[in-house]
Amino acid sequence: MRVPDLTNIEPINEAHVRELQEQVVGVGSLFNRLYSIFESEGPELIAELRELLPKGVHADIHEVIHKMKGSSAAMGADRIYALTTEGVLVCRSEGEFLNLDGLADLLGEEYTLYCLEAKRFLS
Repeated sequence: MRVPDLTNIEPINEAHVRELQEQVVGVGSLFNRLYSIFESEGPELIAELRELLPKGVHADIHEVIHKMKGSSAAMGADRIYALTTEGVLVCRSEGEFLNLDGLADLLGEEYTLYCLEAKRFLS
């Protein structure tokens, strides 16, 4: 997998997060509500990806990466989105899954970084 250059991408898209904060759901912002799901789901999906990659089950690997891609887009996690976009491209081209080696580690690092940055926006 070609690892995208993340140096010019912020860990969190602040403008996107502010838009989510402005949308009120129940007693809090949409960002707060989605963040709790994103924070708990991320490590679970990464663990699932770690388990699936050695098995090489194409459809399952694609499904997990695609879930992460969608949730990262919704949350303004642009670096995670860039990584998962490349991962989906490898899956769609039925590329060699060895090309995804290291993806789970990179995603784990980026989820951690995003969650640290996101705490500034929680209310």
